[in-house]
Amino acid sequence: MYLRMTWVFILSTASILDMTGCLPDKHLLSWLKPNPINILTLNAPPYFDSDLPQKMVTNLGDTAFLKCKVINLRNRMVSWLKTDPLQIISTGMYTFIKDPRYSSEYMEEENTWVLRITKVEYEDSGMFDCQVNTDPLMTYTVSLKVVKKDYRQFLNDAPQYAADPSVKILGGYEHLVKVGSVLNLTCVVTTPTSYNQMTRWLHNDRIVTPKTGVSLLSENTPHTSVSCLIIHRVQHRDAGSYVCAAGDIGHDMAVVGIIEEATPVKSFLTYDMLIPFIVLLSISSLIIVLGIIRSVARNSEEVDSCSRRKTDV
Repeated sequence: MYLRMTWVFILSTASILDMTGCLPDKHLLSWLKPNPINILTLNAPPYFDSDLPQKMVTNLGDTAFLKCKVINLRNRMVSWLKTDPLQIISTGMYTFIKDPRYSSEYMEEENTWVLRITKVEYEDSGMFDCQVNTDPLMTYTVSLKVVKKDYRQFLNDAPQYAADPSVKILGGYEHLVKVGSVLNLTCVVTTPTSYNQMTRWLHNDRIVTPKTGVSLLSENTPHTSVSCLIIHRVQHRDAGSYVCAAGDIGHDMAVVGIIEEATPVKSFLTYDMLIPFIVLLSISSLIIVLGIIRSVARNSEEVDSCSRRKTDV
C-alpha cells in the first residue's frame, strides 16, 4: 500500500512539469530538490533552475555573463544560440562562433553553464537560448541589453557638499580693453538650491538691456547660473563699473578701462620710393669709391714726383 502511494505521488509530480522542463517552485518539495543522497532524482527528466535572472543589462565595454542551470542533465548537452539572427554559439565546452569575445564555461560547483561575452557592444544585445537536446528541445531564454555607462550610479554614499551661495565675475576686478575690440564679462552664480531668479547687469548704476552691439547670454543648471555680457565693439562710453546682481544671493563688481590702440610708426619710405632710393644709394656709393681711388692715385703721383727730385739733386 505504501509503495503504491509513493508511485502515485511521483506520477502526479511528473505531470506538473511543463513543456520547457521547468518545475514550479511551489510544487517542488524541499526533499525532492537535487541533493547528493536523493535517489528519486536519478531518473527524473532535466529541468531548468528558474531562480537565475533572465534579463541582463550590461554597460558598454564590460563583460556579460549569461547563466543557465540545468538539473539532472546527465549525458545530455547544453548549447547556446542567439535567436536574431539565428546563430549557434556553442555546444558543451566547444565554441563555434568566430568572434573570440564569446566563450562557453561550466561552473561545476554551481552546476551552471555560463556564456561569457567580453567587451560587449551594442550589437550584442538580443535574445540568447540555452538549449538541452531533449525530445522536444528544452529552452531557457536569457535577454541581454547593452547600455551606455552611467557614471552617476557610482556616487558614494557620503553627504554631498553644498556650495555656499556666491556671485563671481570671472577675470578679476579690473579689465582693460582696447577701443574697437570685444568685451566679454562672465558672471557665475552658485547656489545650494535651485536658482530661478534672473541675473541683471548694471553699467554705472544703469540696467543693461540687449541692443545693437550688446548681447546678454545665460545658461542655467540646477545649482549654477552663468550670465555673459558681450559688447561687440568697445567705445570710450563703455568704460566704468559693471555690477552682476543676483537678487537676494548677492552681487559682484568689475571695473572696465578703455585704452587707445597703439598707432604704428609709419616709415618715411614707401614701396614706390624704395627702388629709386636704392639706385641713388648705389650711385652715391660708386661716386664715393671713385673719389677715394682718385685721391689715392693723386697721392701716389706726388710721392713719385718727390722721389725723382731728390734723385736729380
